[in-house]
Amino acid sequence: MKRFILITIVIGALVSCKGADVDIPPIDFTVTPVQSVEGMVARRFQWGDLTYDMRAGLMERFEYSRNDTLYSYELYSNGFEVLGYTVDGLLETQINADGARHNTVAGQEQWLAFGNVHIQNLMKGEHSLTDTIYWDRDHKRIYTDCFIQMYSPQGLMQGYGMESDEKADNAVIRHPFDSYGIDRDSTYFYFDSVNFVGPLQRF
Repeated sequence: MKRFILITIVIGALVSCKGADVDIPPIDFTVTPVQSVEGMVARRFQWGDLTYDMRAGLMERFEYSRNDTLYSYELYSNGFEVLGYTVDGLLETQINADGARHNTVAGQEQWLAFGNVHIQNLMKGEHSLTDTIYWDRDHKRIYTDCFIQMYSPQGLMQGYGMESDEKADNAVIRHPFDSYGIDRDSTYFYFDSVNFVGPLQRF
C-alpha cells in the first residue's frame, strides 16, 4: 500500500512538471564567463625564441554584444605574473600583480595589470611599485598614471605617471617629487644573480 501511494505521488509530480511553463531567465554574458581555466600558463615565441611566460591562478573569458559592438576580454585573478626574456634567452623582466585584464573591443587591444603591481628589471637591479600598469603591445611600451616608486642601485625616484619600454628599461616619471640618489664609487658593480650560471669550466 505504501509503495502504491509513493508511485502515485511521483507520477503526479511528473505530470504537473510536464504541463508547467518554466520561465528560465537568459544568461547574462557580461557577468558569466564563456571559458574558465585554473592554473593557466601561456608562452609566447617569436622566430622560435621564447619571449614571454604568463601565469595566472584563474583565467575567465567574457564575450558579449552591446549596441552592435562585440566586447571580449579575459580576466586574470588569484595572482598574475609575466616573465620577459631577451633574445639570448635571459630572464630580463618580471611583473607580478594581484590580477590583470586583456580587453579587445572593435579590434583594439589593451592589457592592464592591477593591485600591488611589482615590476622588476632583473638585469639592471631595478624595480617599481604601483597600483595599475598598462601595456601597449603594438608600440612596445608600458605606462601608468598612478603614483609609482622606482628603486635602482642609483637611488629612489617617485612621482605620478611613468612611461617605459616593455622591458621596464629607460623609464621616465612624468611628475617626480622627493627623489634621491646614492653616491657610489667607480668600483661598484651590480651583480645579476638571477641569470648567473657560474664561471665557465675548462675541459
